[in-house]
Formats: sequence, structure tokens, C-alpha cells
Amino acid sequence: MMSKFYNDFKYLTYAIFHPFDAFYEIKWRKKGNMLLATILLLLYGITKVLCDNYNGFIVNDVLLFKENSLITILITIAPLMLFVISNWSVSTLYNGKAKVKDLYLLICYSIFPIIVLNLLSIPLSNIIIMEEVPLYLSFKILGVVWFCFLMFTGLITIQEFTIQENIMTLLATLVSAIAIIFLLGLYFFLMEQVVSFVITIIKEIVTMGGIGI
Repeated sequence: MMSKFYNDFKYLTYAIFHPFDAFYEIKWRKKGNMLLATILLLLYGITKVLCDNYNGFIVNDVLLFKENSLITILITIAPLMLFVISNWSVSTLYNGKAKVKDLYLLICYSIFPIIVLNLLSIPLSNIIIMEEVPLYLSFKILGVVWFCFLMFTGLITIQEFTIQENIMTLLATLVSAIAIIFLLGLYFFLMEQVVSFVITIIKEIVTMGGIGI
């Protein structure tokens, strides 16, 4: 078990440097590990909490007394899950070949550089001076650029898209994500109104029953 997990982790390090070959094998030869992917997803959220709490004061403007670690983790990983659902729903219209599992593995493996560079940036942020802040920011930017590169090349590989098709699908994914957020917001708003209405009715019935007695 541990040996397999170790081999899967070694393959993760291979994937971030050889995305075309690695994501092809993840899709068609089942090289990906769902447990490892989920651990990476949680680590991504935890890393955000660590950065908020332990980054140096020069680069940290987070009000810790207002921070809720669980909420921070959920807010951090929610956009990634939204992307998975949105891209899958759109890619079916463009004859994409990826399944939800493939997209999940792709996005979780792709965030590995962000996790590593964010962790490295924490001690760095505590020893730099103001003039060295660009060095700290370069770690952040490198992680994001690396993530975007892995995502873009990975989507081309697992969806079997051309570059143009991939760009069009990503734009459609953005529209789909906005639509999902709107519908979820509308759903929760309506549910709040329904619950409020039911509570009001119950209070009225209880009040009228009390008067009747």
C-alpha cells in the first residue's frame, strides 16, 4: 500500500515536468491516484491557511481574528471543484473525451507546484525586507503560471482538443461557472425565503392556538 502510494507520488513529480506524457498515461493507463489527488486538494486549502497565519507582516494583510480556517479551506478549494463541473458540462458539448475523474485528477495534480512554492514562500516572507518583496511575489507568480501551463496542456491531452478548441472550451467553462454560481445563489435565496415563510406560518398557528386556549 505504502509502496504504491510512494510510486504514485513519484509519478506526480514526473507529471509536473512532463504533462503531455503523464496526463496521457493518467487517462488511458490509469496512472492517477484519487487518494493522492484528494490529499493534494486538502493540502492546497491548508496551505492557504498556513500562508494567512504565518506569512511575514510585510506581505500579510490578513486579519487573523476574523479568519475561520475551515471556511478558508472551503473557499480555496471550491473554485477548483466548480471548474471541474463546469468544464465537464461544457466539454460534453464539444465532444471532449475526459470524464469527471480525469478532470479531478488533472486539477489536483496541477496545483502541486502552487502548494510547494507557497510553502517555500512562508519562511522567505519572514526574512525579506520591503525591497525584496518582488522575490516573494515571484514564487507566487511562478506557481500560478506553472499551474496554468499544466492545466492547459493537460486539458488538451485528456480532452483530445486542439489549442483553439481548448481555448473556446475554457471561455465556455467561464460562462458555465458564472451560470452555476447564479443558479446556486438563486436556489439558496429561494430556500431562505421558503424557510422564512414556513417559520412565519408556524408562529402564526402557535399564536392563534394560544389565543384559542
